[in-house]
This record gives sequence, structure tokens and C-alpha cells, in this order.
Amino acid sequence: KNGPRYPGRTSSGALINYDLYASRTDNSGSRLSAWNELRLFGDAGHFSTNGVWQQQLEGSTTYQDDGYIRYDTWWSNEDENAAVSWRVGDLVTDSLAWSSSVRLGGIRVGRDFSVRPDLVTYPLPAFSGQAAVPSTVDLFINGYRSSQANVQPGPWSMTNMPFVNGAGEAVVVTTDAAGRRVSTTMPFYVSSSLLKPGLSDFSFSAGALRNNYGIKSFDYGSAAASGSWRYGLTDWLTLESHAEGADALALGGAGGQVRLGSLGVVNAALAQSQMSGEHGNQYSWGYQYSNSRFNIGTQHIIRSAGFSNLALYGDRNSGLAGTEYTLSRRSAQYSASVSLDRFGSLGAAFIDIVSGSGDRTQLWNLSWSKNIWGNSSLYVSASRDQRQGDWTGTISLVIPFSERGNASLSMDRDQQGTTSQRVTV
Repeated sequence: KNGPRYPGRTSSGALINYDLYASRTDNSGSRLSAWNELRLFGDAGHFSTNGVWQQQLEGSTTYQDDGYIRYDTWWSNEDENAAVSWRVGDLVTDSLAWSSSVRLGGIRVGRDFSVRPDLVTYPLPAFSGQAAVPSTVDLFINGYRSSQANVQPGPWSMTNMPFVNGAGEAVVVTTDAAGRRVSTTMPFYVSSSLLKPGLSDFSFSAGALRNNYGIKSFDYGSAAASGSWRYGLTDWLTLESHAEGADALALGGAGGQVRLGSLGVVNAALAQSQMSGEHGNQYSWGYQYSNSRFNIGTQHIIRSAGFSNLALYGDRNSGLAGTEYTLSRRSAQYSASVSLDRFGSLGAAFIDIVSGSGDRTQLWNLSWSKNIWGNSSLYVSASRDQRQGDWTGTISLVIPFSERGNASLSMDRDQQGTTSQRVTV
């Protein structure tokens, strides 16, 4: 814990939320849409239902009929003491880095640390030593003094680390009554993706697969279930497991995340599946490292031809003709970003995906962002399709007026070289 706990209080009420949007293009004509949400809340929990009404004013459209489409309807509540929440109705299953999410109509129960902001869920380093005489101990984290304590002769330990993430350097300065100082420098690495020893995180969902979401209001298919469980075994090892099931599908997998001292975190997992008698395997691994100046990461997944999951199972049983969804056979992602201080921040990413049919997609992305005045920000991004040699790009300027309003100006360029401009208030 990092401070006193103030339990949440509940009040009763209702609201109607809405978003009106009008568009006009040379190809599709004019169209009007109205997204809306009705929300009720109180001691019994939180109820919400939302959807969108659309109307073609001129021209023709081929992607959706006019009228109202319901998106999600659900009720949820939380147990703050146990940091557990549940949801009944439309939901999206939770997933790990090596699993997928699907939409269900059913129930989800799982750990929800967001209702307990007083809890620190990931392991923080502790610094200890031995004092021969009464002394003063100062702890400096990345050059800034974090804490100071007076210790008596004997062993001592300091655990009140500030909230940091990534690699850093701690300097412990011990000063005795005679003024003698001893300085010790210790590197450390903190990762919020790990769990404290003995702490568990879980999520379980069961219900009917949601088909044709955003196209049909009520289209539910086969029964399905999905669950994940994570456990902090040590300060440097967090175990993970995941399982999915349906009428003709069974999937199970396990993995873990390991902190390599102050060199970052590696993750690896193995999953096996069986669908309609066909077996398959999935192997995944990755690495992440970050510090105050830059961060790098990579994630890889290799699947055999017979590997299946609920996303593929639901697509094949959705009843929507013409779908040819397949899982990728191999994917690799590389990303890096660096802080340029007053010159903003620079990022780069490369994605390489081989589909189930053998098609290959390779994308480069470069981005730069900077706060220019006040809270206004400028964002520039460029992407290249390595296989086709085409470039796309975006330039965006966001200007906040206050907490209640902002404006943005953007310009996009697509693969065909066509540019478009957009003004939003």
C-alpha cells in the first residue's frame, strides 16, 4: 500500500449520453448518425445500454442499412474490498499478450485493481543495509531524493519506493553521528506487467458468442467460455495461464514473464488447441526494456496450420457468408521510442505478418510528437507498406480550449496519394 485508503461512495442517478455526427463525401453522399447511451447507477451497480441510429440523407451506401443498431447492454458491480468486479450482458473477454479477445453475451467475473488505487500490484525493489551506530539513511532514485530515515544500530530496510517503471539507479547514502558518509549505487528494474509475490489476477467469462457486431442488434451463437489466471511467484517471475472452450473447441496454454535483473523483462508461452478433431500449437515470446530516455520491445507468435481459438471458431460459426477470416501463421512486432526532451519524442515500429493463406504484410511506422504551447500538441506519422512500396501519413494539431472543448486540425495521405483534410471542434 502507498497511502491511506478512502473507500468509494455510491450515489444514485441516470444520464443520457449522445454524439451527433454528420458526414458528406463525393462517393457516398451525405449521412447522419446519432450514437446514444442510457446509464443508470446506484447501490445495486451500474446499468448501461448504447447503440447508434443512422440515416442516409443523399447518395447510397452498401455497408449498413438505415435505422437503429444496438451495440452493448450490460449491468456491472464491484466488490471493492476484494478488488473483484462482475458484468452481466454484452462483454469483451479479457486476454493476455498471447491470447485473443472475443465478444460474448453472458457473464464475466474477474480481478479489478482499478477499484483499489491504494494497492501497488507490481514488485518494487527494497534497499537494506547494516548500521553500526545510529545513522541517517538517504535514498536517491534517478538523482532525486526519495526518502530519508533515521536508523538505529543493526539491520535496516527501506521499502517506500516512489512509483517508477523501467530501469533506474538508486543511491543509498548513510551518514553516521560523526558525519562519515558511505554511498552505495545499485541499479534496479521495475515492471508494472509483473505481479507481487503471492498476488493473483484472474478473469473468467462464459456465455454465447456475439456474431455480426455492429451489423445486427441481436445475433448470438454458440456457447463459449474463456478464462485467464496470473500469479506472482517471486519478485522476478509471474506465471500465466489461459483456457478457452466451445462445443467443438478446446484450448489451453501457459507461460510466464521473467525479469532479467536490470536488463528488462522476457515473456514466453505455449498454447495447444483442438477444433473439430484438428490439433495445433502456438508459440510466443517477447522482450521489453524501458528507462527514462527510451524503450524497446518485440513480440513474436508462431502458429501451426491447425491452431484455432474462439475468434476463429466464432467467425466460422457466425453464419455470415463470404467471410474468410484466418489466424496469422507468423507475426513479429518491433517497436522503439526515444525522448528528445524539448524536441518531443520519436517512435518507430515494424510489423511483419504472414497470414494463413501465405500472404505477407510488412509495415513500417515512424512518428513524432511534441507539446508546442500550453497543452496543445503536434503529431506527425508516416507508414510504409514494404511489400507494395506505398506511403501513408498523418499530420495532426490538437488545441484544447478548456476541460469542456478542444479543436483539432489534421491532414491524411492514403496509399493512392489522395490527401484529405479534417477540422474537428
